[in-house]
Amino acid sequence: MTGMVENWVNVDVTGPIYPFVGAEPLLVVLGLAFWIGWHFVQLKEESSELGNDVKKIADSGGIGAYLDKHS
Repeated sequence: MTGMVENWVNVDVTGPIYPFVGAEPLLVVLGLAFWIGWHFVQLKEESSELGNDVKKIADSGGIGAYLDKHS
């Protein structure tokens, strides 16, 4: 039930007055799935970026040469 509340005296009879009542467990599961999925995608992207950086440094002659060139 959502809508105007005319009397706040019997709130226990009225019950929750917000949308999607009862959908909380589903929303928690979806939120957790999204959160964990985002971490896996982020880990994959950052690993790829790190691999590219390591390859670029190795191709330029190692860390010493790379730092000499970029400092």
